[in-house]
Order: sequence, then C-alpha cells, then structure tokens
Amino acid sequence: MLVAKILKNNYLRFMARNTSDTVQQFASLEADILAGKFSPYYLLFGKEHFYIDRLCSLLMEKTLPPEERDFGQLVFYGADADAAQVVSAARQYPMMVSRQVVVVKEAQMMKKIEQIADYYSNIVPTTILIVCYKTPNDNTSTKNIDKRTKFYKDASKVGVVFESNPVQEGRIPLWIEQYVKSKAMEITPDASMMLAEACGTDLSKIALEVDKLSRLFGEADRKRITADIVEENVGISRDYSVFELTKALSAKDTAAVYRIAVFFGQSPKRFPIQMIMGALSSHFIKILRYHAAVADRAPRAEIAAAVGINPYFLGEYETAARNYPLKKCMKVIAVLREYDYRSKSNARGSADDGELLLELVSRILNG
Repeated sequence: MLVAKILKNNYLRFMARNTSDTVQQFASLEADILAGKFSPYYLLFGKEHFYIDRLCSLLMEKTLPPEERDFGQLVFYGADADAAQVVSAARQYPMMVSRQVVVVKEAQMMKKIEQIADYYSNIVPTTILIVCYKTPNDNTSTKNIDKRTKFYKDASKVGVVFESNPVQEGRIPLWIEQYVKSKAMEITPDASMMLAEACGTDLSKIALEVDKLSRLFGEADRKRITADIVEENVGISRDYSVFELTKALSAKDTAAVYRIAVFFGQSPKRFPIQMIMGALSSHFIKILRYHAAVADRAPRAEIAAAVGINPYFLGEYETAARNYPLKKCMKVIAVLREYDYRSKSNARGSADDGELLLELVSRILNG
C-alpha cells in the first residue's frame, strides 16, 4: 500500500511539473497576444520547438499591421548575426511606424548571445525584441540555455521568459484531443492513440497531420476524426500497431500478440525493437499506476487521471490489472529492462530483433 501510494504521488507531482506548466503558460501568453497585450522583450527557449514557433509567428502577426511590417519588422538569424547587431537594432526608434519588432530566430547559433543582456539596462518602449532559442529536443541531450548568465537571470525583469518543455509521451493522446478541440473538431480516443503512435512526441508533426485531416471535411460535415480516417490518411495500420499489441497483451490474447509480433519482426526498420519496448514499458508502468490508484482507494473518476489515460480506456486497464497483478506487473517491467539491455548489446547472442521480440512477448504472457 505504501509503495503504491508513493508511486502515485510521485507520478502526479512529476506530471504536474513537466506537462502542465508549458501548456498553461503558452495558453496565457497566447491570450495576451491576441488581446494586444505585448511585452517589450520575449525570451522563448526550450526543447519543444512547436510552442516557440507558434508564439514567434503569433507575435510577428499581431504586433504590427501588415502594411507596417516592411518598415517595422527586422529578422535576424543566429548564425548570421551577433549580439551587438541585435542590441543596436533594438535601440533604434521606429520611423513611419508605431513600433518596431526585432526577431532573432535560431538564437542558439549566435556566438556570445549573452551580450544581448546589454540591452536590458536601456529597454526601448517602442521596440519589441523576440529571441527564439531552440535547444536539442532529443532525450539524450543536456544542452540548454545557460541559466547562470545575466542574459537568462535578468530576462524576466524586463520582459517575458517562456521555457517550452516537451509534453511527456504518456500525455500525447490528451494533447492531441485538446489540439483537435481547438480546431473545432472531435477525435475518438482510439484515433488519438493511433495518431500518437504514428507521430510520436513531435508536436509539429502532430499538428501538421491534424491540419491535413481537417481538410478532409466539408463545411456541413461533422468534423470527427475516427480510427478509420487516421488509418486511411496517416499511413498506420489499425491491426498492426503498438497500440494493438499493448491491447492484446492487456487481454492476454495470445494469438493476436504473436501475430502482431511476427509482423513487427518482418519489418524491423519500420518497427524498431527499441521503439516497441519503449511503448511496452510505458504501458506496463501505466498498469502499475492503475494498481497504485486502486490500492490508494482513489475514486474511479480520478483513476484515469492518475494513470494518465483517457477514461475510455479504463476497461482495458481493469482487465490488464487482473491479468498482471502487482508483483507480476513489476516482474514484466524487469523483463522489459532485461530485453532492452539485450537488444543493445552482445547479450542477445545470435537472435535478430524479430526473434528477440517473440521471446520477449512469450515471457510476458507466460511469466
């Protein structure tokens, strides 16, 4: 009971810290910009480039009317400019326009970018300076903006600092549902899961696919994205997907598990084993969270949120929890770690990815 409670509480704190802040701050900034409430300085940075691009585009669109942009908008690129040029441009007063907008794109490429802090001591009220600093969005990179510098520490004293953190993988289906809703459309939970599998955590790719799907509907149509629509237009098989594999494992549908595993093994480039094991690990961690929420006597309405799933899928997790009691679930997670190591080392022996995957699902089903 204590372990389950700790797992649940740690998960909720982690999700609140890493997924809510970026989305909520983006929504607040977007509302201010649309309302014409501008700051003289914006530092937009982080690993999730989608929000940086959206805010930059929105600011460039809303801060000046179209007829003033040729005179009042100046765009620098980090690889081709230096901080002194940017500061000099920002300190200019506008001519023939109400304000000037200075934009620095790909600021992470700029040498001695910290010198932009020289501008802070003399902010020009008729200038809006926007600095877009994109850090690598792969999970292995630790490169980020240096938060020890005056450039970062004093930025919030003169303007807006927005850190764009990636949406956690388990929250992507919910993000898709919210994005689809913002486009005045609907999406079914299974379609959302399929789209998440097809696009991963790349929000720009997801937005592109949703926008593409939106063009399939006429004005009089009910704009509802279903699994069939995703399958036909995004290029993912409904029967052979990681989503279907996790569902089959939850139900211990042995025939379906082996059928999908064999299919994956025949297409290792399209379905790399590390990607599959990552999805399986995420799935069984959610089953573990389900056990934790139930053990903590959480109301049914709160269990889905604790697990990090759409309530539509609660039935699947109830079945999975029966088929994989707490100890067995933890054992499966240990097996997944073992096979993750084997897939990346000589410990696999002569087994190819397909054989390794079949061996893995067999141990999950029969362990």
